[in-house]
Amino acid sequence: MTQMEFATEFEANLQAALIKEQNHALLNKKIEQRQHDIARIIALPDTGATESLVQYVIDYIRYLPTLLNDLHEAGQQTGMTAITTPVIAAASEFLLAPPAEVEEETGLIALMDEAYLAFRLLEEVNESCLHRIGQPLIPLDMCLSNIMIHTLIDEPFANQLDAMVELRVERLFEKRTEYKESGFEQFMQRLNNADVMNLSQRWSCFSSQLGLQSAFV
Repeated sequence: MTQMEFATEFEANLQAALIKEQNHALLNKKIEQRQHDIARIIALPDTGATESLVQYVIDYIRYLPTLLNDLHEAGQQTGMTAITTPVIAAASEFLLAPPAEVEEETGLIALMDEAYLAFRLLEEVNESCLHRIGQPLIPLDMCLSNIMIHTLIDEPFANQLDAMVELRVERLFEKRTEYKESGFEQFMQRLNNADVMNLSQRWSCFSSQLGLQSAFV
């Protein structure tokens, strides 16, 4: 599946989920139930907090295809698709062929779970890259956003999703020579050149891009 085909299918799924949310407000109700715990992590507005969080989750979901497309472009422009393509495929699989546990959900809640799996995978890939060469594959801070979504999903299910991600990342890095130190260094050197700098600059801080601020700041 091409990136354009993926984006088209993803957008169709999102539009269907938005219609379901308008009719049933399932995500809205879930957020109302979890809002007290979320307020311990992020600073919520005095009024309209539920509506703001619903929009945040929609933005969180919608941002993912853009990020994966940027990563695809970076791989193409740097000639390092051997590194980027498996990561994109793994994240996309969580969205288009989610685990059975996620398929039990519906509408925006299901898409939120799927997006969380994909973003957590990207976060874990970054952690693995940091351990290997001291820098992430994607220079994007996803930690605070993922903690908030983890809290919204709630335990123990969110922990089950984390375990799925950890297993997938282990398989992703297993016996792949492309992810050794020299390949990562080459990718990051090329990523920082003038031709693709506009991509890396867009990745600087996911939380700030979506207007999220920690309650501890």
